[in-house]
Amino acid sequence: MDTSIMRSSSRSKRITWGGGLSVSLGLIGLPLVFMGVWPTVDHSPWDTNTMILAAGVFLCTVSYISGRIAVAAVTEERRQPIAPPTRRPYVVAGVSLAVAILCLVFALN
Repeated sequence: MDTSIMRSSSRSKRITWGGGLSVSLGLIGLPLVFMGVWPTVDHSPWDTNTMILAAGVFLCTVSYISGRIAVAAVTEERRQPIAPPTRRPYVVAGVSLAVAILCLVFALN
């Protein structure tokens, strides 16, 4: 996986943007996940409920990726630095975005 953008930007920029995106996207995505799995919230068609859940998982995964980039930037000069995100969170984000778009198409038809 090409992670050159994580190395090419300045350390302070990675900390600021990674931390800000992580918190903001997490605050948007987490309520969507809870709304998608909460038993008393009824979204009549199943595809709408799945779309809300997949969109929340996508936003939470992107939040995790951004937070991991920020933590890697903070700890890059320490003795045991944290590694930047691997390929798995990107795959989870892509699959959940595809499921959300597919469910949106089903809901609109």
